[in-house]
Amino acid sequence: MGDALGLSRTFVAVTPVKTPSEADLGTLEARLQALLARARHEQPTLCFQPEDFVRHLAARMPAAKDPCALLEQVHAGELLLTFACAHADTSALALLDASVFARVGAWFPAEDAERVAELKQRLRHRLLVAKGTPLPRIATYTGRGPLERWVHAVATRLLADLHAEAPRHVALDALPSDADALVGGDAELSFIRARHQEDFRECLQEALATLSPRERGLLRLHHVDNLSVDSVGLMYQTSRSTAARWIAQAREQLVERTRDALIRRLQLAPDELESLLALIRSQLEVSLHRLLRP
Repeated sequence: MGDALGLSRTFVAVTPVKTPSEADLGTLEARLQALLARARHEQPTLCFQPEDFVRHLAARMPAAKDPCALLEQVHAGELLLTFACAHADTSALALLDASVFARVGAWFPAEDAERVAELKQRLRHRLLVAKGTPLPRIATYTGRGPLERWVHAVATRLLADLHAEAPRHVALDALPSDADALVGGDAELSFIRARHQEDFRECLQEALATLSPRERGLLRLHHVDNLSVDSVGLMYQTSRSTAARWIAQAREQLVERTRDALIRRLQLAPDELESLLALIRSQLEVSLHRLLRP
């Protein structure tokens, strides 16, 4: 037979409150059961273990003499949503995208579509990708206040950072001239690089500007932020294989559009063009770091 006070005992084992009496445990148990009922009602499609959710809840409660009063104020469904998102539940991630991230454009109506797309990408990165911690930042949401207001505050700070940054495309003369290390000892590539480096830089920048915000975002996340394909898939709520395919397609689009721009600009023999394409691919990653880095 299960412990009738199991959830309350789980709660007090984690939260920084004084261990209550048996009678108080009964009251706390009732409040926790009521909170779970609210969470289930508000998020009926999410599956979870009550004990795990209660531990998550308790770890985010402030020290208080009366935790029952605080439990009444918790936005139970939204806390459950963020708990599930922190553990990479795909249903929860889809709900978060539809209910919160979809609102970003409405929060900042003066921003153009491209900046909103960039902001959404950074917001997903900030909240859903763990960096040096077991759980991503979305796990720090406590439930004491509406989730949308909490995410809006994070987005506002990120937008301020975007406005404060240098232009997305750095000046051409600020780009690296270290392609020698990438082309190695190939004399032909080194010659073509020296002859057409400025054309390559300008055509690459032109090609990059033609990519969609999602394509640029994918390239930035994988090649600049060094996120794994799994992490990119998590951010875009898709499978690992799909994320890998999207990244490869974005790279290929960039290479092909750079090639087309070079063909329009230069008059090269076929063998020279093939050598230049080899240079494009070899220099692409270091160039992306400079062109896409915030």
